[in-house]
Amino acid sequence: MPTSRPNHIGYLATQVLELQPKSILDIGIGFGGKGMIFREMTDIWNGRYNKWETRIDGIEIFKKYIGDLQKKIYTKIYIGDVLKIIDTLPDYDFIYMGDVIEHLTKEDGKILLDKLKRKGNIVIIATPLIVSKQGAINDNNNEKHLSQWSYEDFRGASDINTFGSVLVVKFEKMKIYYCDAMKTFGEKLKMERYNPETDRGKPVFFQGLYFEEDYQIFLNHKGFKWVFWNGSDVLRMLNNQNWIDIIKSFPNIKHTCHNKQLQDELKSIHIDAEIKPIFFGDITKYPISYRQSNKPQVYMTCNESREEEYGIPQVLEKAKILPNIKFHIYGINGQNTNNVIYHGWVKEEQMDKEIKNFQGCIRIIKHDGFSQTVMKSILMGQYIIKDLEELQFLKDKKEPNNIREEFIKIL
Repeated sequence: MPTSRPNHIGYLATQVLELQPKSILDIGIGFGGKGMIFREMTDIWNGRYNKWETRIDGIEIFKKYIGDLQKKIYTKIYIGDVLKIIDTLPDYDFIYMGDVIEHLTKEDGKILLDKLKRKGNIVIIATPLIVSKQGAINDNNNEKHLSQWSYEDFRGASDINTFGSVLVVKFEKMKIYYCDAMKTFGEKLKMERYNPETDRGKPVFFQGLYFEEDYQIFLNHKGFKWVFWNGSDVLRMLNNQNWIDIIKSFPNIKHTCHNKQLQDELKSIHIDAEIKPIFFGDITKYPISYRQSNKPQVYMTCNESREEEYGIPQVLEKAKILPNIKFHIYGINGQNTNNVIYHGWVKEEQMDKEIKNFQGCIRIIKHDGFSQTVMKSILMGQYIIKDLEELQFLKDKKEPNNIREEFIKIL
C-alpha cells in the first residue's frame, strides 16, 4: 500500500534529526509521508523553510502513486524497480526502505540489502514482524507479499528494534581496521578507518590480525566483527594459544579468507571461514595482454629477508639452465645476470606497466593467501607458475589462460 503502520515514525524522525544527513534516499515512497518527515527534520528544523538544501530522492515502482505532493517534497523521484535503479544512483548519507522488502523474493531482497549497505552510510529497513497474505492493491501487482523476514536475516545490523508489529533494522557502513603493516592494502578498500576510541559499537571489518595490539583491539570491540584472513596471519594465530582463545570466544562472528588452504587451517580449530578472495585493484585496468613468445619473460615478487621463503634460490638455479627465459624479480635487489633482472622496490603503477608484457608469474611460496600479483596475472591471461618444471613449456602456450572469467565470478 502507499502507506504503512506508524509505530516507528518517532524512531525514524529522531534518527534523521540527530544525524542531519545531507542526502537521503527513500525507497517505496508511496504517498510520500516519510519524505515529509525527512524534509521537516532537516531543512525545516534548521530554519530553511523556503530554501531547502537537503537532497531527498525517492524511488517508486508504481507511477500512479506519484502526485504533486511528492513532486514538491522530493528532490528527484525515480520510477521503476529499485533493483534496476539502485546501481545508477550516487551514495547517500541515509537510506530508508519501509514496507518494501517483503514485496521481494528472499533472494532479491538479500541482493538489494547488500547493495543498500554499500550505497548508504546509514540504512534503515522496516518490515512487518508477521507478513500477511496480500495480493494486488490499487491495480498494483507489486503490492503482493512474497517473503517473510526475521532477526536472523539481518546479521551484521548495528541496531534492531520492534515497534508494535514493525521490525526496524539499522545498518551502519562498516569501518575497517588494519595495522600499519597492512596500510597499503587497507587504504585501497576505500572504507573509513576504525577508531577504537569512538567506533567500538559500530560494525568493523578486520583486515587481518597480526600482532598483540590487533587482538586486544578485536577483543575490546563491542560491535559486529568480520575478520578477513590473509595468509601469514593464520600461521601466527595458530602458534599462539592466547590468540586462538580470543578468536574462539566470539563464535558467531563472520570469517572469510583467500583460499582453501587457509580455510582448512582455520577449520582445524573449528573456525568456519568462507573463501572470498579480495582484489585490491580495479579489474578493468587489467585486460588480457598475453602474447605467446619463444623467449618468455616471467616475474615474481619477494620481500626483504624472505628470499628462502619465496623460493629465490631455486629460481636462480632454474634460470641457469633456461637461458631463453628472462626472470624479473621485484621487491628486492640483487646481482643481475644475462637472464635475471632485479628491479628492487618500484611503484605499483610502474610494475603494472612492465608486467603486462610478460608471459607468466612465478609463485612457489608454500604458505600463501592469494597474492595480488597472481590475481593481476590471471586477469591479464598469463600463466601462474607454481612448479618450476612448468617453465620449460611456457613458450608453447599459444593462447591466454582460460580462467579469467571464472576468477572474476569468484571476486
